Amino acid sequence: MGITGCSLLPGKNTDHSPMIELPLFPLKTVLLPGNTLSLKVFETRYLDMIANCMREDSTFGIILIYRGEETLSDTDTYSIGTTARISDWQDRADGLLGVTALGLERFEIVSTQIKENGLTLGKVKILEEIIEVDIPEQFFYMQELLNHISAQEGKLQNDNQSFSEMMYQLIYLLPLDTNLKQRLLEIPNCSDRAVILHAELIRLGVIQYVNPAEAKEG
Repeated sequence: MGITGCSLLPGKNTDHSPMIELPLFPLKTVLLPGNTLSLKVFETRYLDMIANCMREDSTFGIILIYRGEETLSDTDTYSIGTTARISDWQDRADGLLGVTALGLERFEIVSTQIKENGLTLGKVKILEEIIEVDIPEQFFYMQELLNHISAQEGKLQNDNQSFSEMMYQLIYLLPLDTNLKQRLLEIPNCSDRAVILHAELIRLGVIQYVNPAEAKEG
């Protein structure tokens, strides 16, 4: 796996952040904190990793591939991903192991090494999350949008979510480009994350742009 420190946003000094070693699972999708991802595991290196994580109740890291394939060891990934813990598993009818991974914390890769079985271990820094509890008034509509999407999908909505938790779940449910989801994951500040998502929702036509001057005149 080639780690080039690739990030969609300028890096932030996180030298004070906790440093840990994680087995890495590169995928062509983004896992967000507080959300889940269903995985089909069939490669020996990842079956061994999952077995070890379940046995020791430990975590692994999911990172987005920007060049290469999931089944190859020589892939290039972004440097910021999400730690994950196995929340459920099942033996699938097709003979593969099905795993549900729960996203926990954002991390940044510092260095990597590849084991003999092809599994990549990363030395990573856990990134500080700026938790924002109250939803700013201009983003109230995002909570309503999340409620609408959740109702359509038959999902129960937690009314006690913080602004940060609400944002991650909305990003998870919206059909956004994977690179945009990665960019939003990399942003440490929830309000900044909301500003970028707001602009994308206007571009997609989900909401309508209102000129402040015209709104004031009205």
